[in-house]
Amino acid sequence: MNRPILQQPLVFVDIETTGFSPAQARVLEVAALRVEGGRIARQFQTLVQPASPVPFSVTRLTGITNGMVAGAPQFAHIASELSGILRGGIFVAHNVMFDYGFIKSEYARLGASFAPLKLCTVRLSRALYPAATGHKLQDLIGRHNLATANRHRAYDDAEALWQFLQVGQREHGPAAVERALVRQRQPA
Repeated sequence: MNRPILQQPLVFVDIETTGFSPAQARVLEVAALRVEGGRIARQFQTLVQPASPVPFSVTRLTGITNGMVAGAPQFAHIASELSGILRGGIFVAHNVMFDYGFIKSEYARLGASFAPLKLCTVRLSRALYPAATGHKLQDLIGRHNLATANRHRAYDDAEALWQFLQVGQREHGPAAVERALVRQRQPA
């Protein structure tokens, strides 16, 4: 019998990028919070040198400037450490295919494969709160009073996802959250 999802290592991931397409844009910042046994076991966060200028629109949204990433490591220099925190865990993100697609592309550029199990907190929000008017991360932060100091920064957004999972368990119970997560693994 498989272990329940909530008893497995969950890695809450958020990234900031230079654009919307993993084929052309690059990861600019990455954060990962590995949760084991209901507690944060490991944390990882870093700016990433994207090898191209940070667009003004991205700076306006995130506050990340060209100067901030000038001395940051390239993805190749953080790939091993990030792999370590992700190893054996379930990749959890808001609109998971966006974050997953960028991380997968960064590993592919290095000739490495990347194929963890994935869970989406947008889908979890829709399952637990079907009457809610919005399921964007900003909607969750406001509706559930999630604490976040720096919106659109990777660490704060990843931490908000972990807080959201905890709120869902308090309000609906772990069994209901588990059922909603298991349904995500079923074919659509």
